[in-house]
Amino acid sequence: MSEQIGEFSLKHDGNTYGTNSAGEITVASNFKGEATEFGAVWGTLTSSHALSDSNATSGEVQWVGDAFLPDGSVLGGIGQGTWERSGHEWKVTMHVDVSNGDKHRSEGAMDLETLIYSGKLFKE
Repeated sequence: MSEQIGEFSLKHDGNTYGTNSAGEITVASNFKGEATEFGAVWGTLTSSHALSDSNATSGEVQWVGDAFLPDGSVLGGIGQGTWERSGHEWKVTMHVDVSNGDKHRSEGAMDLETLIYSGKLFKE
């Protein structure tokens, strides 16, 4: 198991819906909050699915965001992963490439009742 390097807690800040070239629904969910060692974090989780799969219980997700470090510098991050829905909770696991060359694994859950996405960060 890899070493845990921190935790994060992000508040949902709205969705944007659209369609892609395949005619699928796209969902971009914006979040902002704090992460250990990263300070303020802003980012977007994006997923897509066929109209007929609107009630799916799992799928793929992408993360794109920035971390505003306590020293005033900024790190970008791009992640790929999966989500699983169980009731009002969506579990999300991603592998994130950071602009400084680091690689992290993120394991968290979104609570649709509180609109909080929180979890743990691991070094890869």
